[in-house]
Amino acid sequence: MVIISDQELLQRSAEPAHDLFPVMRRAAVMSPLVALLALGPGLLAFHSYRIDELSAWFGLQCLGKADLLGDSGNALISQPPLVGWLYSGMLSIIGHWSSSLVLFSYFSTAAMLYAAYRLTRKVCNPRYALVYCFLLAFHPVVLKQIQLIEAPAFPMLFALLTIWGFITHLQSESGVVSYKLLCGGISLGLCLLSGGVLALGVLLMLGVYIINPLYLPRGRSFAEQQKVPGVKQVIRVWKSLVILAFTGFAVGGWWELMAASQIEGFWGNWFAGPGQPTISFYWKAEFYPSYLARDIISSMGFLLGFAIFGLFHGIKRVLNPQGNLQEIAWLRLVVIWSLCGALFWWGVQYLPQMNTSTRAMWKLFFIIPMMAVVAWEFQQIALRRVGYPTVLAVFTLGVLAVIFISASNTDTLSPQITGRFLRQLIILGLSLVMVLWYSHRFKKEHAHRIVEVALVLALSALHVVYGVFSIPKPNPAGERLLQFENQLRLTQDVSDCFLVSKNDQVPLELTFLVFYLWGDINMKQIQGAVLPQDLQISDRTQADEPIEKQVIIRWGASPVSLRNILNAGFVLKPVAEPDVYKHQELQADLISKSPPGF
Repeated sequence: MVIISDQELLQRSAEPAHDLFPVMRRAAVMSPLVALLALGPGLLAFHSYRIDELSAWFGLQCLGKADLLGDSGNALISQPPLVGWLYSGMLSIIGHWSSSLVLFSYFSTAAMLYAAYRLTRKVCNPRYALVYCFLLAFHPVVLKQIQLIEAPAFPMLFALLTIWGFITHLQSESGVVSYKLLCGGISLGLCLLSGGVLALGVLLMLGVYIINPLYLPRGRSFAEQQKVPGVKQVIRVWKSLVILAFTGFAVGGWWELMAASQIEGFWGNWFAGPGQPTISFYWKAEFYPSYLARDIISSMGFLLGFAIFGLFHGIKRVLNPQGNLQEIAWLRLVVIWSLCGALFWWGVQYLPQMNTSTRAMWKLFFIIPMMAVVAWEFQQIALRRVGYPTVLAVFTLGVLAVIFISASNTDTLSPQITGRFLRQLIILGLSLVMVLWYSHRFKKEHAHRIVEVALVLALSALHVVYGVFSIPKPNPAGERLLQFENQLRLTQDVSDCFLVSKNDQVPLELTFLVFYLWGDINMKQIQGAVLPQDLQISDRTQADEPIEKQVIIRWGASPVSLRNILNAGFVLKPVAEPDVYKHQELQADLISKSPPGF
């Protein structure tokens, strides 16, 4: 006879918790949505891009004009060359258009998102991978870095492929070497050629991950691995990591050794990155380490609650491993990756010479595993493995984070007590009161299910809106420069260009635009109110020779500066309408010899 207590009868009679989103059980057939997530959101950042000082700085390097960058150009030759090589080759194929500047970054981001999806689908499940790809595709950091033509997502793509090769080798192979491990090593070498020190960060993270090989991913070879003594398993795993590192060094380390032997101070510039002009854009040129907490909160946005509780539950699950060992192994990886990423991102901020794209790359290295933690917590909530109070706390933390960030100034977390701030807090409080009233007024399981579905969907929608509205809109100066570029594009076969400015410093955008439109032409930069009398201007009027055009571009220089040209018998024909760029008048004219008797 089986005796059942009253408490057990109540538990058995209670309605079981149902999956919040049963449709996600068919996530495997939704894989075509990944292409839409990889390509769709990035189009918003791609469309709103305009040439800026940062783009011109990198573009001049790729066009072989680093000597025009002054002292900062000396450090450029110490940077990983792969992105510059591919960028220059792409421009020679598709031509010079404003949108083509970030086309490489756009497709690199799409490839990175797809690689992240395939990696998580391999080590976890299609449901988790789809949610992860969705959260990552609309993240503000991922969207904003598309407008950096240095393409920080490109080295991150190879970092993900390196992790994929190493993890799948441990999961499905029992030997020391496999083609998957070699593919991971090749990816590590390409990461070294494109991201530099990022490859060392990946190796360090994997080294910390395999310190305890007992909780590594298990696959088809698990039965074979159990027959091998523990010491031999440890030796096998570490041998695989060493082979991965040597393969990566063989593929990408040759350039560092060659450059270090020829460039003085190479390793310092290679590690820290070159200095760049002060950029008054959405990437900060300076960083104050005491404000790291604010940057983390603003980066997480509405997903801050998912991130905090996900890290807490993930660490708890890793320290007390029970259930699915495959899931625990992945959790262990992303938790270690998140901690290492936060350490690296915080550490590079102490280097004032660290360039903007390198900061964005390290921020991506932190955001990618954090979104993996968020996706795992999202899955735990959807499968009803997390209590109802936790869901309310996740929603409250996410909304409060955005309210405080929007109410505080740019350098601190102290909110400004304004009427708008108080109204947002009152609305949030009333919303939580209504949720609690609804949860207790109606049937408990049914009410909890509806509330949790509504809160999760609300946070997902707010995350999408937060990411879309974080994309910088084209500034007026960029729009004016785009119009100026479109007018100059109508003038072809230009061989000489004179860039005249009243100030000592010509905007890098104008210098880059000259070479960007007309190739490797003769360009002279002239500063002063009046052009020098000994200025050499060719007289190309021979009918039997092709006429090569000469253009003079004035930025902040008055028409009086052109009197020496007019006195020499030359005629100026406007090729672009006068405009104002960075508070100075911008004008372009075509120089031609006046006809006899003029």
